[in-house]
Amino acid sequence: MSLFDPNNRRLRNVYLGISLLGCLLFLAGLPYGLGFLAGTALALVIYEWNVHYWNRVLDSGHAKRGTGFPHFLINFTLMGALMLLAVYKSEFLNIFCVAAGLMTVKSAIIVEELFRRKGAEL
Repeated sequence: MSLFDPNNRRLRNVYLGISLLGCLLFLAGLPYGLGFLAGTALALVIYEWNVHYWNRVLDSGHAKRGTGFPHFLINFTLMGALMLLAVYKSEFLNIFCVAAGLMTVKSAIIVEELFRRKGAEL
């Protein structure tokens, strides 16, 4: 379920809506907008990487007990590195906006699932 899949238009629209709404943080100040933008970009990269990685693992049929450990270690290291960068370079990135940006994909999936269960169109 990639965000770039043509059959997944509703999730992409929800994600773009949340991201554009968050970009209004640029009006509050550069660190807020850049923090949200950096978090959103990393969340999108990690989500797409997860989709491709797990599709490849499931298609191969050779998943073992520790298959996902290195993958998740890299994911959380990337997220932690961005949060640390926000702590040390707070004049450029706001840590709370980075955290909000990292949650955009999860928020879009939750909102899209709620609309799907209600049977509403977006």
